[in-house]
Amino acid sequence: MKPLKLMKTVLRLWIATTATGSFLAGWALFAHAPKPIQSAPAANALAVPLPTLAPLPTLDVSGTSGGSGLQPPMFNIQGRPSLFAQAPLLRTGGS
Repeated sequence: MKPLKLMKTVLRLWIATTATGSFLAGWALFAHAPKPIQSAPAANALAVPLPTLAPLPTLDVSGTSGGSGLQPPMFNIQGRPSLFAQAPLLRTGGS
């Protein structure tokens, strides 16, 4: 084998070995980690119930309060000049 091809092969084997080893080590670490504690509802008698929020009002996208609210908003862009009309064109002159 040529030295460069040998180095590429060794490097690929090293990366594959370390990636596989890291994956297995992480898997073992998480598998043996302490599990979260499940609190029993009867054991915690002083627990305060979570507050409930009022529902959000519906969105009126149409702009009218009597509409169904399903129409998308309309934008008038006819009066605006184009971005390309303001900037000069860059020309290289060819090569």
